[in-house]
Amino acid sequence: MNFKKFALLILTMVVISGFNAKPVSASANDNVPTEQTAETAGPVSEVSEEDKKDSEDVAEDGNGADSDTKPDSKATAASPSPKSAPAAQNAAKPAAKSAKKSYSKSDLRLMASIINCEAGAEGFQGKLAVGIVVMNRVASKNFPNTVKKVIYEKGQFSPVRNGMLSKKLKQYDAGRTKSSQWKSCISAAKKVLSGQRTIVYKGKTKSLKGYHFFSVVLPGARIKLGGHRFK
Repeated sequence: MNFKKFALLILTMVVISGFNAKPVSASANDNVPTEQTAETAGPVSEVSEEDKKDSEDVAEDGNGADSDTKPDSKATAASPSPKSAPAAQNAAKPAAKSAKKSYSKSDLRLMASIINCEAGAEGFQGKLAVGIVVMNRVASKNFPNTVKKVIYEKGQFSPVRNGMLSKKLKQYDAGRTKSSQWKSCISAAKKVLSGQRTIVYKGKTKSLKGYHFFSVVLPGARIKLGGHRFK
């Protein structure tokens, strides 16, 4: 073989080997044995599955479906917002008013009339004191338990015996209560029926709780108002 043919053969082999060569961009890991690559990939795959599971759990908590920090709907409903607080306070006002003691028209009629009989010509504190004695008797176990029964108890109030109470009741029923005396008696009756048990005595507020008697002459009296003594 001459030199030209040998050179041509070498050139042909070089060209053929160039076509069969791997691209330059191929990964360097192509030279790693197959067994080693699979062994390395195994743990990576397991970690990925765990991470995926953790991600799903976090996603559930984030949505609030199973989260422990989910607001309690009952607690939220029971805790009014600052804006609703005034409304709650306003709703409580009628309840406070309803706690005020009520009285019937017949009780007011009798109380105002007996006060007018006993202390109509006396000062307002004397009128209150007479009414308080009546109400203290209603509350006591030693006396009847209604205004009517206390006033009409036998031998207790002289206006019942002498007919004066009957006259005052007729005036009340006829609407002849426009005088200042009647207005003062009605005002005092409303106060004691609503629960007032104090008077102003010698410039100080004094409780008459426990006072069950009054008269012009009364042994052991504790205070004196107008023409009556009280104990």
